[in-house]
Amino acid sequence: MIGKSKVTITWLARQFSDLQSIRPLSQGGQKQVFSALHPHDGDVVLKLMHPNADIKRTEREIIAVTQVQSARVPKILGCGTVNTHIGTCFWFREQRIQGPTVRERLSNGPFDIPLLLRLALHVSEALAAAEDVHIVHRDVKPENLILDRVGDFWLIDFGIARHLGLESLTATANAFGNVTWGYAPLEQCRNIKQEIDGRADLFALGVTIFECATGTNPFRAGARDVLEILRRVEKGNLPRLQLSFPSTGEFSDLISTLTQRHRIHRPRSAREAYEWIKEICDKEGIQ
Repeated sequence: MIGKSKVTITWLARQFSDLQSIRPLSQGGQKQVFSALHPHDGDVVLKLMHPNADIKRTEREIIAVTQVQSARVPKILGCGTVNTHIGTCFWFREQRIQGPTVRERLSNGPFDIPLLLRLALHVSEALAAAEDVHIVHRDVKPENLILDRVGDFWLIDFGIARHLGLESLTATANAFGNVTWGYAPLEQCRNIKQEIDGRADLFALGVTIFECATGTNPFRAGARDVLEILRRVEKGNLPRLQLSFPSTGEFSDLISTLTQRHRIHRPRSAREAYEWIKEICDKEGIQ
């Protein structure tokens, strides 16, 4: 599946006879991703895992998406295994959301205020739903957020989600946790497991909102390597947002609080953060 072992569209069409218009979307070290049309489910995404992929993490991803009851998270519609020329591969099919990722949308420049507020509202709603079932996404970033054709945001890719009620899959002895550098908070970077909860996702959301508002992520911009990014996260907070709209002061306070270096200074829960954001959005007429 990877490199010379990629599966072909013709082979996929034979294995998944219920899918039509199969097209490649992306591939990485763990999986290949395809778009397709299903007779009952409509537009879908088919994810085909490499035989050497961490199957436990794949199973955790499916459990997470199934348990998180949110209209902002694409639904998993089917899963199973398929035999390939390089071994047995796990696959799952999920709802496809048509639209650009936030990273792609940022290529057009910073977001306007209504779009920025909708991002904050919709993603915090998804994170509150995850927190309700004791799941930490752990990888909130522009690449894992999609803006659909009607202006709603979706949270995708629970591939490294932490299930607080299950044994951790990340080795405790690891110096660093599973992170995207520049979005993860200090406790996640340093793999301090007992401190990783929903407030880690709030930090990542705050950084993402800041980047969407300004077009830059100060933790990452110009950094030589991940160690410099880590030093920035350890030693400094983000600059205060300077925006211009009626609730700008309260919104800037919100982002500053979400991105506090120490989790004790962030909102106590994703639900609390969502309610704060919703209050601001209500004042601005944003849903």
